[in-house]
Amino acid sequence: MKRRVTQVITTATGVTLLAPGIALALPPEQASASAPDVVWTSVEASAQTVDANMVAVPSVQGEFSYSQTVITPNSRIAQVFQKATNALCQASREMTVAAPEDWTISVSGDVDNAYEATLGELAAQDEQTTVMGCACAGNPAGGAAIINAEVTGVPLAYIIEQAQPQEGVNTVTLVSEDGYRMSLPFEYVMARKSLLASAINGEGLASSVGGTNQLWVDAAAAKYFTRNVVAIELTVEPQEPAAPGSEDAPEGQYVNRPNAGITAAGIVEEL
Repeated sequence: MKRRVTQVITTATGVTLLAPGIALALPPEQASASAPDVVWTSVEASAQTVDANMVAVPSVQGEFSYSQTVITPNSRIAQVFQKATNALCQASREMTVAAPEDWTISVSGDVDNAYEATLGELAAQDEQTTVMGCACAGNPAGGAAIINAEVTGVPLAYIIEQAQPQEGVNTVTLVSEDGYRMSLPFEYVMARKSLLASAINGEGLASSVGGTNQLWVDAAAAKYFTRNVVAIELTVEPQEPAAPGSEDAPEGQYVNRPNAGITAAGIVEEL
């Protein structure tokens, strides 16, 4: 019995997937040692076309496994979420790189204890390291713009709690050093793992996403991962901002879409 293993690799951009031009699994009566070689064709991830050479095989059985703990190297993260993102978004300004322990953040708004503190001071009180995911909102199925990283930082919930938010606070606004503002629902932030990261995979952010600090929010798209935060405002607003991944998210383009980044797959044929 001959075994042939076929490797499937996604493209760098994650826009194009490779698909077999013929069936890779055949019923025993059709199996043959002289089966033709696999012919690969490029198809768009969203395409719903059927190749005329494909053979539908009922009741296909096999094994599928995945891991959510695989760590993406910082060099790869820099390619996807620093260099590529800057090019696509036409970002021309580099984020400041400084010692995280000296970076000052102010917390204000509808609170009883507005304060300023350095990341070093906050980290001395509550610093955590955990594996978290980060994916671009527009990443297609099987796309490359999705990573896992070991993130070290201060829980955003802890930073907020020290300010003693007043009753009715429903909005958390993060302000970047360049004036960029990102608002999130208060309850959404407090209910999730959210870290104001100062290190990724044991290194400063300059070697991966860039900058000095970055908010990482569990289960939110990378759009919400604000970098170089200098201020956090806790306020009571007439209407809280839409939650990431909801139908009410801006322009309707950030609705949650389960996804995975495929780096490789193997298919074994029994011939």
